[in-house]
Amino acid sequence: MQYLLHILALSLGPTAKDAPTFHCAPMQCYTNQPLRKLFHLLSPSSIKWTEMEKLDDIFPKTKSVDYLQTNLEKRLGPSQSFDETNLVLQLGSNDPDRLKVCVEHAVQSYSFRELNLNCGCPAIESGGASTYGASLMKQPQLTASLVDSVRRGLEAGISSESDRPNISVKCRIGVFDDAEQMRPLDEGDYDYLKEYITAIHNAGANHVVLHARPAILSGLSPVKNRIIPTLDYDFVRSIAADFKGKVDITLNGGITSLTQLNSLRSNTSSPISNYMAGRWSLRRPLDLVGVEGLINDESSASLKEMNTITTALENYIDYALTMTTLPSHKQRFTTADLCLPLYLAVEQLKDDWDYDEEDNPSEDPPLLSYDEIESLYDVVRDGITSLQECCNKGGKKSKNSSNAYKLISTSIKSLAGTKVVNKWKRNRAEL
Repeated sequence: MQYLLHILALSLGPTAKDAPTFHCAPMQCYTNQPLRKLFHLLSPSSIKWTEMEKLDDIFPKTKSVDYLQTNLEKRLGPSQSFDETNLVLQLGSNDPDRLKVCVEHAVQSYSFRELNLNCGCPAIESGGASTYGASLMKQPQLTASLVDSVRRGLEAGISSESDRPNISVKCRIGVFDDAEQMRPLDEGDYDYLKEYITAIHNAGANHVVLHARPAILSGLSPVKNRIIPTLDYDFVRSIAADFKGKVDITLNGGITSLTQLNSLRSNTSSPISNYMAGRWSLRRPLDLVGVEGLINDESSASLKEMNTITTALENYIDYALTMTTLPSHKQRFTTADLCLPLYLAVEQLKDDWDYDEEDNPSEDPPLLSYDEIESLYDVVRDGITSLQECCNKGGKKSKNSSNAYKLISTSIKSLAGTKVVNKWKRNRAEL
């Protein structure tokens, strides 16, 4: 297996005990429970994040705590059967009072590794550039007040300090009002970020996720905000060094491969605590089995990547079938929600099948061999057929492996809808 040799070559980094871990970034319209389920099956050790949950959506000013509980259950499932681990709940708000109440009731019903305040999203439709998200970076005192509200909510919701989740903030390394103001960051920007992190640390946050680009509040789309502002890893490393022993710093932004992740992790002198990626996990979700190997320093054939991926896909399909067959009043996800993780996995398999080293010399080698890709196509195709049968969408089994991708793609369209799948395809092309 090509990929096994690749992992063997990568696995000479820091030991699992001291090595940084990996965070699957929060992504709107993606990191709901179905996708987190597949991520977890591929890499149990990775930290999974919810989508940013806007308080105005889950706990509006005019609604009661019962309304909040209903919305949490829609997103996380019944509290009595909640079994997600290594999960971070990300919240978006500029209202300290409501945020405190939300946190208090959320942690009474569900167990989280961490509560995160979003201060890095520049998109109006995702966070509200004029109200919260990245705009909070221009308001350090309000941000500190919000962090303090999270702290007080945790204290009210969980009596034992040792049982309380950590508090974190996810932000950028700088912020500009519009694209015309964008420029290289300087010493004044660095000092401002230090003061900002000091304020939120004093309020109770012990972890900061830094996207290594400045945010542009207007004039750039969310996609361009993830591409056009220049990455500055040295800026993040310097901040991490200044706060070493006080605040854990996770580096986010621009990580796109196992080779790159391993190179970053292998720098034992780096003060960075952890690493995060979002778009990579969407374009190549099956790479998470390699991330798991790096986290746990698995440097021998016992890693069994192919078996892990096969089992993960089979178990995910079982989960999707279980969700589909629930009584209508208990169903929380659409068929499209349940198909999206399989769609992302199949698109990666197609990319690997079509890989040409001469055309892509700087990319990692394919995850799997042709035979292994065909085997996984069979697993997904059988699972999609079972979903079609559950949803009364028909479905015909075929063992024509040369046409496997087209058959699976057509079947997913029959379940999720052609318009939805075409939108997924456009969005994936922008990742």
